[in-house]
Amino acid sequence: MTTHDSGVDTPDADLDRLRADDLTSRRDYLRIAVTVSGGLAVGGIATAAGLFHRHGDGTAEPLRIAERIEPGQSVAFAYPGEEDRAVAIRLADGTLVAYSSICTHLACGVLWRADRGDHGELYCPCHEGVFDARTGRVTGGPPPRPLPRVIVEERTDGIYATGTARSVEAS
Repeated sequence: MTTHDSGVDTPDADLDRLRADDLTSRRDYLRIAVTVSGGLAVGGIATAAGLFHRHGDGTAEPLRIAERIEPGQSVAFAYPGEEDRAVAIRLADGTLVAYSSICTHLACGVLWRADRGDHGELYCPCHEGVFDARTGRVTGGPPPRPLPRVIVEERTDGIYATGTARSVEAS
């Protein structure tokens, strides 16, 4: 069939158009598949080489994060950079700890839950990841690594973040 004077396509015209579209879509599909595969390969290599920013061993300018933190309380802050979320926690026994509050699984926000366990827990609601509040180690769920630590110091004029470490083992 062909196009009539009324502007309506017939089945023959549709079949010709469909064949031409198939050739184009196959090329486009192959181009997209190669581009995505190459991007994933480059991204995987860059991640393995450590080219992307994440909390790790290092120092930054000291940052006053609080005047004080009472036992069982926490303070959220950004450190070492504005995009780096972190949390400082005063455990019930008076111990002061601080960690990145970005889950090591898929970078969701980690929440402090004081009412869980002896020392509370750090919890990622995205995929049920759980971290020990005393050490930052994974105690449940899919996270592959402990939370990076933020090194904190108590000074006479407040509590300061002074550096970062990949995990409790890196201290």
